[in-house]
Amino acid sequence: MSDAIDVRPIPRIENPFAARLTLPGSKSIALRHLVMSTLADEPTRLFGVPRCEDVDAMFDAVQRLGTSVEREGRSAMLTPPAEPLESDVDLDLGMSGVSLRLLLAHAALRTSTTRFTGHRQLHQRPNADLIEALKTIGCKIESNEGRLPIRVAGPASPTARTTLATGVTSQYLSGLMLSAPALPSGLAIALQGARTSASYIGVTPTEMARRGVRVETPDGSTVVVPPGRYTGGDVLIEGDASAATYHAALATLHGGRITLTNLGNSTRQGDYAFLDLCERMGAEVSRTADQVTIKGPASPRPVGDADMVDMPDAAPTLMAMAPFLPAPTHITGLATLRVKECDRIACAAKELRKAGVPVEEFDAAMTIHPADALRPAGFETYEDHRMAMALSVMASKVGGCVIRGADCVAKTYADYWEDFDRVCRRDGSH
Repeated sequence: MSDAIDVRPIPRIENPFAARLTLPGSKSIALRHLVMSTLADEPTRLFGVPRCEDVDAMFDAVQRLGTSVEREGRSAMLTPPAEPLESDVDLDLGMSGVSLRLLLAHAALRTSTTRFTGHRQLHQRPNADLIEALKTIGCKIESNEGRLPIRVAGPASPTARTTLATGVTSQYLSGLMLSAPALPSGLAIALQGARTSASYIGVTPTEMARRGVRVETPDGSTVVVPPGRYTGGDVLIEGDASAATYHAALATLHGGRITLTNLGNSTRQGDYAFLDLCERMGAEVSRTADQVTIKGPASPRPVGDADMVDMPDAAPTLMAMAPFLPAPTHITGLATLRVKECDRIACAAKELRKAGVPVEEFDAAMTIHPADALRPAGFETYEDHRMAMALSVMASKVGGCVIRGADCVAKTYADYWEDFDRVCRRDGSH
């Protein structure tokens, strides 16, 4: 059961809606630019910074590491320190797994000790493969079998090569790539095993190139990052593609129309491909370089099999839509969902069954069957922001449901409920 006391009723959406919405800036891109800004050759001004707890935790961390931060609304000015901070530092990263992985790698740049802790959920997230890669570079690390609390002291003379197992999360590789330019000789990373969430990895070198550092891939199992400095200046953060999935799902299920004004087909975010699934369900999707419009069908079509290996954060959204499709939906590529803020396979199956949805659960897959008569339910979020937002999509079709622990959306999308309410008005008015 959720420890949170906040309970949010979710009314049934009775009619199609029309809305225009500016998404929060991409959390993943913002976190990457915050790290790069600490290593830049001049101050950086970020625009489109999302309002969420993960980003707040990263801002606090980079300040503790010596970067000057001035925030105003959705913008921020960051001035990097002239030299790496020499004193020991304690970093509490709340529930932000991405921030933890990016800053574990960043800790290799300082010979003093960085101590990491966070929310009890974050203490359950694995980091062993990244820790082994950092030890190869020369870091001295103490951990709880790869989990928090973790202490890292960087080497005085780091090696320029390491090996990384990539089967658990793409965040390990992103962390190494982002901090590698600040190592004296850069870093060559030999990749081992299956590539997890490959599309998420692609965002990192794209954003690094915007700041003047180019990642080399001489073959399919090697990544080379040369030494260098990131540029500063003005950086605009595009809309969050993971956040877009909830609004696209609402439009698709309810025959609505929504325009997302700050996310277009120029993005490299993996979850943008969720719109292809909406098209398979019958939605009309109109894309330009900087915005997208989704118009839902009168009745959604089945999608059959859906491989979510390259967009696992969008998988809960598809799970919430599947009961309303006219044929079973078999969702694969879900291995990483077992080690997110909660077990997003087991927990999602439990919540779907509360409403009367037939679900088959496998190690890294689910089959969700259509349900003719769903019943209202009180849904648990497990303090997982993506569970809360996905369940709101399902609840909007059922009616009479409540979501317990609804405020957990603040982890990545603090304004979600305000946007949800506005989008679901028939005329999309403010």
